[in-house]
Amino acid sequence: MIQKNETVAIGWCDNGTTDGKFTEGLMTAVITGGANGMPIHTSIRVQGNQIGRQRQVLFDHWADKIKTDWILWVDSDIVLNTDAMQKLWKTADKINRPVVSGVYFISKENEGSLMKPYPVLFNDVSEYQIQYVHPLPDNEVIKIDNAGFGFVLMHKSILPKIREANPGKGMFVETGDGDDDHFIGEDIIFFRRMKKAGIPLHAHTGAIVKHMKRFSLDYDYYALYWANEHLKNKLKEQQGE
Repeated sequence: MIQKNETVAIGWCDNGTTDGKFTEGLMTAVITGGANGMPIHTSIRVQGNQIGRQRQVLFDHWADKIKTDWILWVDSDIVLNTDAMQKLWKTADKINRPVVSGVYFISKENEGSLMKPYPVLFNDVSEYQIQYVHPLPDNEVIKIDNAGFGFVLMHKSILPKIREANPGKGMFVETGDGDDDHFIGEDIIFFRRMKKAGIPLHAHTGAIVKHMKRFSLDYDYYALYWANEHLKNKLKEQQGE
């Protein structure tokens, strides 16, 4: 359980510009955080176009220069809300749950005929294979292997452990430590480094934030949407509504 005197920074990476929805959520978090039990003491922004390097710079700066107990990582295409933040804040604990992820959704079909959403929470299958935590449990705190870095609360106590377990290694490289240069992803690599250090990762499946992604509003989406509306209206008629 987080103590009242514990402090938190908020950090994000972007390419020099951010969406208004992200900025709105960020300002809400900063302005209302104190009143909602999660006071934001400082913010860290790293601009650039190489996300792995940006995350490493942010991580090192927080680790070595910023004196907050916690950091809330948020991606620049996430829309924060106070309910999700409160759930992470009340779930996290520097001893038992020092790193807690919330939930946002992605799709492999960003420009396909219809986006199929999955939560950005994963369990390892093999060195090069992960699987989504799907179906998503309803409003539970669960232990997982990996997550995205879009909405993660992290305690500073993990720093000596993760650095000692991974001497001289970047925390956010995109490939494994082998010789085959197999792409894995900088966020997955970080959580595998963390797991190697014996640090658990949890997720609160009720701490859900919006993820802003573009997709095609084409006929398939139109047909599915209105077919669903038609079905709902037909069910209402059958029920006498």
